[in-house]
Amino acid sequence: MNKRILIIILVAIELVAGLFYFTSSKDKKEDIPSESSISNNVDKNEEKVEEIVEEEDTESIEPDIAIGELAPDFTLVNLDGEEVSLSDFRGKYVLINFWATWCKYCDIEMPDLDRLNEENDDLVVLAVNVMEEKALVDKYIKEGGYKFPVVLDEKGEVAITYLVSAFPTSYFVDKEGILLGGVPGMMTYAQMNQVLEGIRGNE
Repeated sequence: MNKRILIIILVAIELVAGLFYFTSSKDKKEDIPSESSISNNVDKNEEKVEEIVEEEDTESIEPDIAIGELAPDFTLVNLDGEEVSLSDFRGKYVLINFWATWCKYCDIEMPDLDRLNEENDDLVVLAVNVMEEKALVDKYIKEGGYKFPVVLDEKGEVAITYLVSAFPTSYFVDKEGILLGGVPGMMTYAQMNQVLEGIRGNE
């Protein structure tokens, strides 16, 4: 597992400037890069992102997220009103994508996420919409014709758990549910594919 994680890190660093990996324990919460320090492909959305954590007592939240450990499980409702859990996808790689309809870089990234999801039977793109109305999200997904599963993080609690500070933010999880790493900002189809191939190559 250590070798796999190391190679994933090296591949992803080569792909995306500003790539981050969490290695902190529960005793220490590492800082997420601010939007000013992330590459300019990340939308300037401070006000929207602040809504996620503004009313929460963030000092009382101990992050339970670390590379090489089980990704924090969560259960959210999809656009059909059904409960979906991250753990439902054991046996497949999962790309968890945190996004919002107002985020222009999320909008640019969506077709590539859908293509990646459609072309890879061993991968699921799980799109986690953060704090938007179901009707708005449903309309956006239908108009785009996207096929990947979409769940609603209505209170932003999952985004907080995953220390999301900007949209889009993506995480890669292996078939056993182990968190491999995260990428803040938009990825291209080629970048997504290269990371996925790097993961597969180190099974």
